[in-house]
Amino acid sequence: MADNRFTIDVLRKSSDGILTFRNGNIDISTTCWWDPDVVIDAGSYVGYATRMANKADGTDGGKREAIWLGKGVPYNSGAGKSNGIFIHKGTGPSWSDGCIVLRSELVFQMWTSIQPKETANIVVNVSDETVRRGVVVPYRCNVADWF
Repeated sequence: MADNRFTIDVLRKSSDGILTFRNGNIDISTTCWWDPDVVIDAGSYVGYATRMANKADGTDGGKREAIWLGKGVPYNSGAGKSNGIFIHKGTGPSWSDGCIVLRSELVFQMWTSIQPKETANIVVNVSDETVRRGVVVPYRCNVADWF
């Protein structure tokens, strides 16, 4: 039997973003945050449902539940790479050292639904919102044309 594949999409806006995840009857679309000084580069990453070895504040009393984005995740437009980028619980940017954070109960709901654990079975897509304003003027506009 093949492993299930899961997708997490993160659309970043100016100071926060929207994380979406769907699996069975779970449908999450919620605000997420990150450290504005350590911003992972937009792209697709292979994720693993795991626990953070250095955080002992998990919802179930164990280590903190998280989605690990793998080794060598580039940040700050390629200025550095990190092996410690996660999606984990948090209430704002202050909870992040480069990670993507969202409300605890939603992380736990997402993490619990992903099986098996410790497997490269998640695609995390990180993109930046692009804003297009106005219209393209298909001709040369001269002030003299207005009168």
